[in-house]
Amino acid sequence: MYDTTGNPAKTSSSFPDDELRRLLQQLVRAGGWLEPNPAPHDHGGIHASVSEVFALGELEEAGLLSQQELGLRLGLEKSTVSRLAAGLEARGWLHRERDPGNRRIYRLTLTAEGQTVAQQVGDSLRAQHRQLLARLTPAEREGLTLGLAGLVREMSAHWHAPGSAPPRR
Repeated sequence: MYDTTGNPAKTSSSFPDDELRRLLQQLVRAGGWLEPNPAPHDHGGIHASVSEVFALGELEEAGLLSQQELGLRLGLEKSTVSRLAAGLEARGWLHRERDPGNRRIYRLTLTAEGQTVAQQVGDSLRAQHRQLLARLTPAEREGLTLGLAGLVREMSAHWHAPGSAPPRR
């Protein structure tokens, strides 16, 4: 048996025995994403789940999205996006209305409160990123960016290849 790096496996485990697996596990643990339903994280006094944070970022950037467009950007199924949007709406952060041209489509925009929350969360994330990356050398930051971009590219190609199914969310 070989691991994903092509080296002979050192254990009898079916799981890959390589640095990528270990690093991804450490990243997930360090980010607190291992829980079945991750608890909201604090972002500058705002408690929000990873999905909520990503949705806020996408909506702040785009201004207006349909639920379908938001789902595509986040890689989430229709029912999951519907629950996410309902939750954001219940928190007063999202305005959701039917498209007058096609009543099957919901148009999503951030409320004034949602825009304020998105700004606070964005500021908190920016500060966290600055702190996390501050002690990396320029070469390490460049390598991290290059490596993550390649990993995202290959994961996207794999999950969109014929016969492949993305992990269920």
